Amino acid sequence: MSQTKKNAEDIQLIKTDIASIKDNHLTHIEKDMASMDKRIEKMDMRIWAVLILLLASTVVAFIGDNL
Repeated sequence: MSQTKKNAEDIQLIKTDIASIKDNHLTHIEKDMASMDKRIEKMDMRIWAVLILLLASTVVAFIGDNL
Protein backbone atom coordinates (compact mmCIF):
# COMPACT_ATOMS: atom_id res chain seq x y z
CA MET A 1 0.00 0.00 0.00
CA SER A 2 1.41 3.36 -0.94
CA GLN A 3 1.83 6.13 1.60
CA THR A 4 -0.56 8.38 -0.34
CA LYS A 5 -3.31 5.77 -0.22
CA LYS A 6 -2.75 5.19 3.50
CA ASN A 7 -2.87 8.94 4.15
CA ALA A 8 -6.12 9.22 2.18
CA GLU A 9 -7.67 6.45 4.28
CA ASP A 10 -6.48 8.08 7.50
CA ILE A 11 -7.91 11.43 6.41
CA GLN A 12 -11.25 9.82 5.63
CA LEU A 13 -11.28 8.12 9.03
CA ILE A 14 -10.49 11.41 10.75
CA LYS A 15 -13.29 13.17 8.84
CA THR A 16 -15.73 10.46 9.92
CA ASP A 17 -14.64 10.80 13.56
CA ILE A 18 -15.00 14.58 13.44
CA ALA A 19 -18.50 14.29 11.98
CA SER A 20 -19.44 11.83 14.73
CA ILE A 21 -18.15 14.19 17.42
CA LYS A 22 -20.04 17.13 15.91
CA ASP A 23 -23.29 15.22 15.62
CA ASN A 24 -23.29 13.33 18.90
CA HIS A 25 -20.96 14.65 21.51
CA LEU A 26 -21.40 18.40 21.01
CA THR A 27 -25.16 18.06 21.40
CA HIS A 28 -24.70 16.28 24.71
CA ILE A 29 -22.16 18.83 25.89
CA GLU A 30 -24.51 21.72 25.04
CA LYS A 31 -27.35 20.05 26.93
CA ASP A 32 -25.09 19.44 29.94
CA MET A 33 -23.90 23.04 29.91
CA ALA A 34 -27.50 24.32 29.89
CA SER A 35 -28.25 22.08 32.86
CA MET A 36 -25.18 23.34 34.72
CA ASP A 37 -26.20 26.94 34.02
CA LYS A 38 -29.57 26.35 35.70
CA ARG A 39 -27.89 24.73 38.70
CA ILE A 40 -25.45 27.61 39.05
CA GLU A 41 -28.32 30.11 38.92
CA LYS A 42 -30.13 28.26 41.72
CA MET A 43 -26.96 28.11 43.79
CA ASP A 44 -26.36 31.82 43.23
CA MET A 45 -29.86 32.63 44.50
CA ARG A 46 -29.30 30.49 47.59
CA ILE A 47 -26.02 32.23 48.37
CA TRP A 48 -27.72 35.63 48.08
CA ALA A 49 -30.54 34.45 50.36
CA VAL A 50 -28.08 33.24 53.00
CA LEU A 51 -26.15 36.50 52.78
CA ILE A 52 -29.31 38.58 53.21
CA LEU A 53 -30.43 36.47 56.19
CA LEU A 54 -27.00 36.77 57.79
CA LEU A 55 -26.98 40.52 57.29
CA ALA A 56 -30.53 40.89 58.61
CA SER A 57 -29.78 38.82 61.72
CA THR A 58 -26.66 40.89 62.40
CA VAL A 59 -28.59 44.14 62.08
CA VAL A 60 -31.40 42.85 64.31
CA ALA A 61 -28.89 41.69 66.95
CA PHE A 62 -27.10 45.05 66.82
CA ILE A 63 -30.34 46.98 67.18
CA GLY A 64 -31.49 44.69 70.01
CA ASP A 65 -28.26 45.24 71.94
CA ASN A 66 -28.59 49.02 71.66
CA LEU A 67 -32.12 49.15 73.01
